[in-house]
Amino acid sequence: MVWNRRMWKRATWHECADELDQVCERFRHAYWGKRSKGWPRHPDDVAEMKESSIEGVKLLRALALAVRSEQDFDVAPNPRAVVGALKNENALPTDAIEVKHRGGYESMLGVSGYVPLKLRQALNKIAHADPQTADYYIGRLVGNHDLLLYGEDRGQKWFAAISMLDLVKAIRSLPDATMVT
Repeated sequence: MVWNRRMWKRATWHECADELDQVCERFRHAYWGKRSKGWPRHPDDVAEMKESSIEGVKLLRALALAVRSEQDFDVAPNPRAVVGALKNENALPTDAIEVKHRGGYESMLGVSGYVPLKLRQALNKIAHADPQTADYYIGRLVGNHDLLLYGEDRGQKWFAAISMLDLVKAIRSLPDATMVT
């Protein structure tokens, strides 16, 4: 991939969101084992999942910092679109299992302790997540690809389930801007 070169050339938010969408699609394609047509996964699918995951994290972090910075100074709007579900208190390691069992972030919005997660909060969670505990959920439906993150804010553990598809859509809804690297 040549995304690093594009980033250094200060790509726009929309270009980065488009690339993130493509990286996520590659991850989902490999997750479903398109090379092996089933389980166990073909070694090339495993390698593709790892590579696309690394690329996706880099793009997510770059976008999170760029968009949040602009929003901090009211240069960029703060859309109200929900992109995930957040548990602000008493997050447990089993929260990710529950999201997977229930079928994605949207099913968590009616569960006690969870609140809707909007773009700005999601970008904050991406920037402050514990990378050692990150997980994902890929549902059978085309519209399910969630990033599952844990972190801590002032001693309080939190858990966030963020839809990659909704996050990309929310970033695309913003006026495009040059990435400042």
